[in-house]
Amino acid sequence: MAVTNKLNESFQPVPKPNSGDWLANHKEKGQTMKSFERTISKAIPHATFKIIYIQPIGSFNHPRAAPLDIIVQFARVFFSGCEVELLPTIDFSKDMKSRNNCGTIQYRTDGFYNYLSQTRHKRNSRRELLCVAVTMADIYPDEDWNFVYGQADLINGLGVYSFARLDPLYLESSESLLTTPLTDEHRIIMLRRCVKILLHELGHLFGLKHCIYYVCLMNGANHEIEMDRQPLYLCPVCLRKLYSTFNFNVRAVYEQFVKLCETYGLEEERIWYQKRLDCI
Repeated sequence: MAVTNKLNESFQPVPKPNSGDWLANHKEKGQTMKSFERTISKAIPHATFKIIYIQPIGSFNHPRAAPLDIIVQFARVFFSGCEVELLPTIDFSKDMKSRNNCGTIQYRTDGFYNYLSQTRHKRNSRRELLCVAVTMADIYPDEDWNFVYGQADLINGLGVYSFARLDPLYLESSESLLTTPLTDEHRIIMLRRCVKILLHELGHLFGLKHCIYYVCLMNGANHEIEMDRQPLYLCPVCLRKLYSTFNFNVRAVYEQFVKLCETYGLEEERIWYQKRLDCI
């Protein structure tokens, strides 16, 4: 299959970073295929170890909450060869560290890691490949950070990702977030962002580092503009890395993405995947 056909028509180089952008603030060496292959601490599906557990923590029972059932559908296609299982939602435990940051309650990421580690025996440990927590609460990794969209622990196969800042009304009051109806425009924006965050962070657990070569799902993001610039697809460099792990049928994955994007209103992404299918 000619997956390298018409690359210049489908993929754009990473633009020169502006002040405040990820690459202007973080020195990224880039990750070649050889350096990816040498990465030791990455998830590799093997034998029976093929389940990615998604553990929701905190309430998702309000109109503007992330649609977990839909997001999981995209993850199942993207990481073809793995099973993605959505676990029952649990509440925050009392020992999870939190802080009040300018009126916003934020939870520290190590509390999520501790919970996932301590409850591993309750899951199917003989089949578990990864387990990641997702939440509508804001999160932070340590006192030096204002917030973080997500964080991955490659050694232990764990992650925690927040959908809190993905709502276009995030800066509104808590009451507004709970009572304002979700318009179709905002639904699509949130779905697009939520899917990208989860797939991006799971990509890290499978050994993919931030991409500096093309505009790609694996680009780093320092703010909302950069996050929205990330596409819902991998560039050829990162696609090759993921393919080496899963050995999936690229055309079949793209065809399933076309159907999902059409079903849930991600028209921009549907058009890209369909055009790319026409090239390969």
